[in-house]
Amino acid sequence: MYRQVLVLAVFAACLCGFPASCARNLNYRPIIGILAQENLEEDPHAQGTSYIAASYVKHLESAGARVVPIRINRTEEEYETLFNAINGLLLPGGNVDIETSQFTRAARIFYELALKANDASDYFPIWGTCQGFQQFTVLTSNKNLLTLTDTKAVALPLTFSPGAQNSRLFKKFPKDVLQSLAEENITSNFHSWSLSTQHIDIPSTLYSGTLRRVHLSGLRNPAWSTRSPPSKPPSTQPTSSFLKQ
Repeated sequence: MYRQVLVLAVFAACLCGFPASCARNLNYRPIIGILAQENLEEDPHAQGTSYIAASYVKHLESAGARVVPIRINRTEEEYETLFNAINGLLLPGGNVDIETSQFTRAARIFYELALKANDASDYFPIWGTCQGFQQFTVLTSNKNLLTLTDTKAVALPLTFSPGAQNSRLFKKFPKDVLQSLAEENITSNFHSWSLSTQHIDIPSTLYSGTLRRVHLSGLRNPAWSTRSPPSKPPSTQPTSSFLKQ
């Protein structure tokens, strides 16, 4: 609701005496927050207490978005203020505890705010990648459903389930892209934990042995997640930090 009121206020101001160039000068690029996470104590290259990987910032900016860092260890009031000032949130990959970390605490606050906003017809999308995918499973089920798998630094194809091409996540994908995803080893995987398909109805899976990792989209709310990082080509390694706190 805040975002809608803000747009109406700017529009009214333009009608009430701002120069005619007002509308032309408005920046319509969406503002997307990226949630920071704790540095690992055993990481010899860590600086500060938290970070955001540069690849996620560059990925969003390449699509035209403006990026805002969302720091951990902030109050709920600060998070709510930030929530009302951005257009969406990205939960990035990483390696923190998805049940007890400050990353999880902040993610849950934004997740619950997004559910309330969307119930009130105020669209607020959240995207989770890799660790963000894992975090979604905990936020929605209130428990850890992950299974240990051998999927560290490997490229794999997707195996689409029936009806995947009509899903919210894939229905607008070009056919040649869907074909490449299904036939080529082009999705990068840097994780050791996966979600078995026995736990959820999904539009696509990634096979590795007998267990599968998945791509998810919310049935009612605009929540999306991928197990493989779309910001990384299959051959890349984790990138350097963008934000240090």
